[in-house]
Amino acid sequence: MKGFGKNALLIFLLVAANVAKAQKREFKGRVADEHTGKPLEFVTVFITNTTLGTLTDEKGSFVIALDPGKYDVAVTMVGYGSIIYPLEIPIEITKALSPVLFKLVQTEKELNAVSVKAKRDESWYINLEIFKENFLGKSIVSKKCKLVNPETLIIVYDEKSNKLTVTAKDLLVIENPELGYKVSYLLIEFVYDFREKYVTYLGYPRYDLSKGKKARENRWAKNRRTSFNGSAMHFARALREKRLEQEGFNLRRLIRKPNPNRPTEQQLEDARKQLRLRGTAVLLDANDPLSIMLSKTSLPKIVEILDTTRVPYQDYLQINREEVKMTFEGYFQVVYVGEKEEPSYLTTSFGTRKPTFQTSVIFLRDKEIFLEKSGSFFEPLGIVFEGYWGWEKVGDMLPLDYMPEVD
Repeated sequence: MKGFGKNALLIFLLVAANVAKAQKREFKGRVADEHTGKPLEFVTVFITNTTLGTLTDEKGSFVIALDPGKYDVAVTMVGYGSIIYPLEIPIEITKALSPVLFKLVQTEKELNAVSVKAKRDESWYINLEIFKENFLGKSIVSKKCKLVNPETLIIVYDEKSNKLTVTAKDLLVIENPELGYKVSYLLIEFVYDFREKYVTYLGYPRYDLSKGKKARENRWAKNRRTSFNGSAMHFARALREKRLEQEGFNLRRLIRKPNPNRPTEQQLEDARKQLRLRGTAVLLDANDPLSIMLSKTSLPKIVEILDTTRVPYQDYLQINREEVKMTFEGYFQVVYVGEKEEPSYLTTSFGTRKPTFQTSVIFLRDKEIFLEKSGSFFEPLGIVFEGYWGWEKVGDMLPLDYMPEVD
């Protein structure tokens, strides 16, 4: 695993044994310097995507109480780089779980090599705004988020590939005043591909609850519930319980096919060759076959057909006790009828049409994807979100241990 600046990262999978649901298990460990063996104090150890975490004491020790389940754990400290750990070997939480020793390595060479390419000139600040829009998001909640320490970012634009790549020297600190969280985000990598028009990012957040007066906390609770409703996390929890319709979701098959009315790339190339043979001074008549052919290049390459038949759970959902997984081919359209789209979503994606119900599209990169009780997907990169869920970013996210208050 490559180093990511002055942070030290260790991510591993914790797999719980079959124990009573209400019983928590203590996940214990110790963090030490790889070379000296000395314990490291004030190392941040947290369960990613949750509010659970702690710091090591003067002996480098930590304890986190966890319910049975699967977790990603990050161990990070300024001045240290990433270390390699046997991720393919899961750690099982049992009554007799032995403490885990983490050995962190100091490293700055790789950071310095990357930082040379990331000088803060005028273009750096322009790219910073591009990063914030596509990382934090463009929703009402996201626009009010504040990136407290942008100076920790390493922003590099590659003209040859036309890609913007962003990493960080330290945990990103994000204040979310609308949801009442301070987020510490361990950014692994962010890539904006200008040529293909897509964004990918990978990282691990920790959430700290903000404190406020009763009125403010009530507003935060209301906003969190709004963010949760219709989210991918809400969908995953409802799907595990086979309660999609009851929770406001409609899932249907979406069929995508090449547009038969649009010329193929070979046909277009042949038409362009004929045009070049005629000479550039020749004006095409509207009824000329070449003119008709070239006029169809504006047609979409893909056409979509929605099958309005309800998809039975058994067609894509497999349940074996506590293990729940999705497996399907093609695409699903997921519509949440509980809320309509934000106006800002329409202006960035659909021009001036009126808001309708929040609509997303999902498909699998992996053969199967597991649904955790928390509402997370495992592996997270094995499922792709398009549409509304693809538009929502870090600013709209909630911790996986969030539970809506009962009305």
